[in-house]
Amino acid sequence: MLPSQCPPFGLPSLVPQTRSAQLIVTGLIDVRDKFHSNFCAMRERLQLGAVLLLVFVVFMPSMHYELVYDDFQQLVTNPRLTAWSYVPGYFTSNLWSHLPELPHYYRPVFLLWFRLLYATLGAPSSTWHFASILAHVATTACVFALIRRLVDDFKGAALAAVLFAIHPIDAEPVAWVSSAGDPLVTIFLTLSVSYYVKRKGPVSLCSILFAALAMFTKEAGIVAPPLILAYEWTHSRLKNAVVAAAPYALPALLYLAFRVHALGNPMKVAGPTSLAAMIFTWPRLLSLYALHLIWPVHLGLGYDVPVETAFWPLLLLLGVIAGLGWLLRGSSANIRFGAAWFGITLIPSLAIRYIDSHDYVHDRYLYLPTVGLALVAAVWFARIRFTRPRVIAAGALALALCWGTRANLRVWQNNISLFSRAIETDPQNPDFRNNLAVAYIDAHRESEAYPLLKQLIEMYPWYADGYYNMGYYYQQIGNPEEAKRYYLIWASKQHN
Repeated sequence: MLPSQCPPFGLPSLVPQTRSAQLIVTGLIDVRDKFHSNFCAMRERLQLGAVLLLVFVVFMPSMHYELVYDDFQQLVTNPRLTAWSYVPGYFTSNLWSHLPELPHYYRPVFLLWFRLLYATLGAPSSTWHFASILAHVATTACVFALIRRLVDDFKGAALAAVLFAIHPIDAEPVAWVSSAGDPLVTIFLTLSVSYYVKRKGPVSLCSILFAALAMFTKEAGIVAPPLILAYEWTHSRLKNAVVAAAPYALPALLYLAFRVHALGNPMKVAGPTSLAAMIFTWPRLLSLYALHLIWPVHLGLGYDVPVETAFWPLLLLLGVIAGLGWLLRGSSANIRFGAAWFGITLIPSLAIRYIDSHDYVHDRYLYLPTVGLALVAAVWFARIRFTRPRVIAAGALALALCWGTRANLRVWQNNISLFSRAIETDPQNPDFRNNLAVAYIDAHRESEAYPLLKQLIEMYPWYADGYYNMGYYYQQIGNPEEAKRYYLIWASKQHN
């Protein structure tokens, strides 16, 4: 059990009769108090170290995994990671500027992280997984520090940090090297709020700096000003909250200016989904995320969530939100802020019409929002008394989460295991079927690739890459005539 307070050391009751005796007793009390304070601090540091070591051990198997999915295009073939001279260009161009045909994102600090890894660990390889695990451990430490500062209870903060760190949804942002932006933006946002909470004056420059770093790391970082507003509003008044959040508008405007310069239109629609259809799809999307938080079993790279057109699920969702708001109105400030954190940080992932139409549902989008749930859990942990049955139940839950995380980690071992699961969780996604076929060809398992490519072309005759990779298949098995035929079909599809 993690105690919230150290029990005081006993000292015999003394009744000093002389001035010298009084000084001796006072000195003994001071020594006792100092020793007690140092002992408690040392014990808490050791317990926190044990928590962080547990997190590292749970995710340690991923250090031996291959680079998967976008890692090859984003890291291995990216010349902009090979020299420091490219760094200024990170802030003036899009993330995929070396492959302009891919979707445009603006994440300069995210690229800077990979440049640092390249300089310290060498060219992209499995070794980079070690850095991803350390980033997750550092995120856990930052989440603990923020919650400890807000709740002022070591036990509650430590248990909440464990809950955040070993939840199976963390498998994707930790095991996939190219998802490092999620731990990084979480680190910066937690530090921004933490420095704001402990500020001495009306403004914390460190808080504003970390907010800016979050924005330039990933799009979700733009929620920094709303988070500060939510914190101050839940702990004070709306007027104070608006004043407190105002200084964070400066880095937000600076970020938007850089983003527009690099990408042009900052709100470019990525798919055919209308605004109304996007809103109607939110209930289905949120119900899936809620299910994965409660029952994180058989997770994958993506999920089949079709665009919704019915209106009644939205009404039901609004009713649920209203009910939760009514329940929270009498809660503590920290619970209300935790709920606000969850809602605010989840909003960017709901803008599905601005994300690729086949790629808008991912468990990694829950990584940052679960900080808010951890804060709510910490308040509850701080209030309850841990009896033996409760300790046993908590241990069983922790073991179940560790087992679930390990089980979901294995999906990310290589492209074959990753896309095999992806087809199970999102069978309508042509990219996943295509990528699994390529993975089989690269592994010299061509006989397993052919039925996938044949099925892909039959299901999606408009999907040009299916013809290209069928040509690649025939080329690998030594049939240049058929390979040429499919390459020509691919070329004609490209022009159309």
